[in-house]
Amino acid sequence: MNFLVLVLSSQLLYYLLIAQTGVVGAFDSHIHDLYTLPIGGVLGTLLSAFWNHRHIRGELFGLFALQLLISWFYPYYSLSMLFSLGFVVGYTTPLLLYIFRSQSMGKLALGLGISYAVGTALYTYPFLERGAIAITLPLVSILSLYFSSLQTPDTEEKKPFQWGLLGIMMLWIFADSALFETLSRSDGMDIWSCYTGLIIASHLIGVFLAYRYGKEFLSQTRLIWMLFGISYALYWLREPILLSIVYPIVISYYNVLLFQALIGIGKIRYIALSMVGVGWIAASAANGVALEHRLWIAAIVLGMFGIIYPWYMRRII
Repeated sequence: MNFLVLVLSSQLLYYLLIAQTGVVGAFDSHIHDLYTLPIGGVLGTLLSAFWNHRHIRGELFGLFALQLLISWFYPYYSLSMLFSLGFVVGYTTPLLLYIFRSQSMGKLALGLGISYAVGTALYTYPFLERGAIAITLPLVSILSLYFSSLQTPDTEEKKPFQWGLLGIMMLWIFADSALFETLSRSDGMDIWSCYTGLIIASHLIGVFLAYRYGKEFLSQTRLIWMLFGISYALYWLREPILLSIVYPIVISYYNVLLFQALIGIGKIRYIALSMVGVGWIAASAANGVALEHRLWIAAIVLGMFGIIYPWYMRRII
């Protein structure tokens, strides 16, 4: 087993089960009780962008240790602890993506496959009872990092950053998070409890398709847009079984390609700045859409992109 894969998958699981859904669920989605979490995330990501990373391994050990300390108090977090939690998640993610560029796409697909399978299996676990999960995942990260071999190059690649690419990434995260958060709060479409096995299988199919047939991220824009359109339509048509097949496939498919694109940026600063838009701005906007029960806004955004797609793609390719 490649231990760096376990570091990546455990941190993705921590973000999904604790930072994204666990804490929000434990606080009943009250924004005024959670606002320091994204603030800490953005500041942590920005510091990661402009810090001089001479000892990445040591930084990660320290941050995972802080994550473990914070997790002992889950879910009874103060605003300062939520800020610290967001800071750790925001700071570590660009570093993990940067060091993972020494790995193959197959290792990336494996890490995402593990996180999706385990995350789906544990997703229905009660929010207030995820304390053991919150402690276990940082421990797995620390132990896996200890046994892993980091092969970070001495110099970062110097190539122009495509800001148009960031716009596509933010669009997919926004569309995904808006539907995901809406489904998470829908009593009539609880697909994770009813079709857990089907969703896991669909996630793994999406990961495999991305690994086997997925090409460069931008070249898959039209296909991903169509799959999201079908997912939204199945939600409004109240087709939970079909939604449990199509939606996980598109999530896994685009995320493998998105992570590959982020890793391929090759420069910590640009990875981190991209994560501000992708991991915090787009996701936070989608959460707002879901909390206000305005999923139609995300559908309109997808529809407008379908109209401007030919012009937009000519500008960034």
